[in-house]
Amino acid sequence: MEKNKMEIKAVILDVDSTLTAGINEPVVESAVEACRLLQEKGIKVIIASGRPHYGIPSIEGKIFPDYYIACNGHIFADKDLNVLDVKYIDKELFKKINDYCQKHNIGIFWKFVDGCYVYVYIDEMEQILASLKMNSYDKHPNERALPVAGALIGTKQQMKKVQVEFEKEIDVIDGGYILFDLDQKGVSKKTGMEMLEKITGIKAEQCVAFGDSDNDLKMIEYAGIGVAMGNGYDTIKAIADYVTDSAANDGIIKALRKFKIL
Repeated sequence: MEKNKMEIKAVILDVDSTLTAGINEPVVESAVEACRLLQEKGIKVIIASGRPHYGIPSIEGKIFPDYYIACNGHIFADKDLNVLDVKYIDKELFKKINDYCQKHNIGIFWKFVDGCYVYVYIDEMEQILASLKMNSYDKHPNERALPVAGALIGTKQQMKKVQVEFEKEIDVIDGGYILFDLDQKGVSKKTGMEMLEKITGIKAEQCVAFGDSDNDLKMIEYAGIGVAMGNGYDTIKAIADYVTDSAANDGIIKALRKFKIL
């Protein structure tokens, strides 16, 4: 693909296995340095994660994003975690998915604007829940509250059945290990990039995006320069403009230097 020739104004970064060497691991120090140098040059640093904006402990005190594309594009927030845009799930769909998961013993927790809440608990969830800032393992205290997106815990076979059952309404995306993102149809990290342009005027072609897994795919395709991590999925590497080194081997800063952004 032809490389971006416009001035880069923003760098968009996935977190798990992109800024970090793996899920629930600390941010790679060279990535921390890269973010600092980018902001010194006036380039915006945007975090784009399947996690909610209030639940990314690995970057706390190390990286200070200008904006967050959270919950795979369902929430767009500023540096102070103020929500600027949100896409709520349909009330009836919310109920139908919960009923289905309960019937088929699929774990599910939902991401709300103000916290994550468990709606169907299974034992396999414990390790995942421990890594998040969970408000509780209970349902949302406000029965009228609606989430923006969810996370499913189960087997790939179960997830295929969920996708078939709700194929017109949701996308089920492999998030690694036994966790699968549940996103509203048509919403992705690309959606957050569109909101970035609406709010700041920064266009997709003025962005570099880094990612490693399937929930990064649309963002990588949409960005002026889409970079796949060396440790990433083959699906991401196939559509990226450039495949850098792994996260653990300083892939982010190496790519930024290659494109003379740093």
